[in-house]
Amino acid sequence: MTLSGLRRLAIAVALLALSPLVMAQQLQPLESIREAARVYAAQNLTGGDESATVEIGRLDSRLRLQRCDRPLETFQSPGQRNGGRTTIGVRCTGQTPWTIYVSARITRHVEVYTAARSLARGTRLAQEDVRLVEMNAGNLAHGYFTEAEHVLGMELRRPSRPGEVLTPVMLAPPRLVQRGQSVLVQAESGAARVTMRGEALEDGVRGQRIRVRNSRSDRVVEGTVVGEGRVRVIL
Repeated sequence: MTLSGLRRLAIAVALLALSPLVMAQQLQPLESIREAARVYAAQNLTGGDESATVEIGRLDSRLRLQRCDRPLETFQSPGQRNGGRTTIGVRCTGQTPWTIYVSARITRHVEVYTAARSLARGTRLAQEDVRLVEMNAGNLAHGYFTEAEHVLGMELRRPSRPGEVLTPVMLAPPRLVQRGQSVLVQAESGAARVTMRGEALEDGVRGQRIRVRNSRSDRVVEGTVVGEGRVRVIL
């Protein structure tokens, strides 16, 4: 082999040795994708709880994605959960766009209200009916309550067993007026106010408008429930 041939062979061998390195530099590091998903989860899915933990799933080591020439974008698809097991999208919007989905698990413990004992439908919740219990929020897909003001005084829509987490669909505002009940009607017309008795023609919660029959005149008027057995009518 001539000298020039040996030189060409040496160059070819050098290029072959460099090609894996060049190729690696052109690929998006998988850890950068996982880190982007982790940052998104920590900032958007933990509810600001510094004690929450974020676990990002591993990616297939055989995955080959063109290195993105723009900062990676992260997002969640509609319907994804904000806690527990979820999926985070990572995408490149550069010259060679791509999108990949990364699994994640969010663990965040909160104190939630549960039933302290067996409770019947229609029970108006008092302090002795409920109990705070620490749980992983990621496992509470149907919602929960952490504040007493959102639980106490509410009525159960269905029976509840001891230890059951109280959820929004289980509770309803208490009925302050029941159909057929004798109520106090506060009729107002400008500065004038008159109080009379009436019969509620509908059930009502605070702020709800219901029909009431005047006990003396039999006239039916519509008013707003303002308290236990009390309805305000603006004439």
